[in-house]
Amino acid sequence: MIMKLKTSIIIPTYNRPVDLNNCIESILIQTQLPYEILIIDDGNLPEPPLKAQCEELGIKYVYFKKDKPGSSASRNKGIELSTGDILFFLDDDVVLFPDYIERIMDIYNNAGASENIGGVGGAIANHKKLGPIQKLRKILEISFMAAGLREGKVLPSGFCNGFGTTPFKINKITEVDFLSGGVSSFKKEVFNKFAFDPKYFPFTGEDMDFSYRVSKAYKLIFTPLAQLYHYEAPKMRPDAYKQGFMFTVFVYRFFKMNVKKNPLQWVFFYYAFLGYILSRLLICIVSPKKQNVDKLRGVFGAFDEVIFHGKQVIM
Repeated sequence: MIMKLKTSIIIPTYNRPVDLNNCIESILIQTQLPYEILIIDDGNLPEPPLKAQCEELGIKYVYFKKDKPGSSASRNKGIELSTGDILFFLDDDVVLFPDYIERIMDIYNNAGASENIGGVGGAIANHKKLGPIQKLRKILEISFMAAGLREGKVLPSGFCNGFGTTPFKINKITEVDFLSGGVSSFKKEVFNKFAFDPKYFPFTGEDMDFSYRVSKAYKLIFTPLAQLYHYEAPKMRPDAYKQGFMFTVFVYRFFKMNVKKNPLQWVFFYYAFLGYILSRLLICIVSPKKQNVDKLRGVFGAFDEVIFHGKQVIM
């Protein structure tokens, strides 16, 4: 007799009660309900949202208030407190399709013991379509190894080809190099060896760093059948300068810690970085808005401080 796998949903949150409420509501109407929900609060929620409704449906509800902010630390705390076999990680501003959990669990339940699947991720259904300028920019980045055609892949340059970033979206169940943090799940056993790196705070990319490290020991699977909407709440989003700075720091650190195997590979990194700068320049020329210029300034600022002068920002 096959034992049913218990599912835990971990949601880090920071002062977005309406978004969080919408997220939990979408969990309550799932075709397969989770065993437990864990809310890790970095902010000041007036009360744990929809706790009574969850418990009425037999869902265990865990609320934990943290003193220090940081998504990696929140995820790690959720892992520590969870009791499920499969841990789902969601951003607090997502809304799940009704069969999201069921579609993810289908992969785990149907996998043979020899397949060694460690994580499964779903798809964001409301990615913005690429316009003419974005497509031109993508062609430029591909020619410089700053992007590729296969989504979910890490390039030799250290740049990652994210989901929903090309005209060639994944339309079947596929093995990938990494999973997006707010659309991912992992077996609990994975965390016996791996954890999210809190050194990334306040920068981004800890989900890509974590899942790529996991992919060296387990298979990661992307399924377009499990979908959700990501509404990207503007609250707490960094300004354009910080976005450019943070992205550059992440790419540099990710390449140095996870991709580089010999000194010659720095050629790939700098070649790709040049292509990325040219693509940002193209955006500024076509649309010289302040936010586009500020983002490019952030890229140059990070290059000067971190890459050129070796400032230890998150190392």
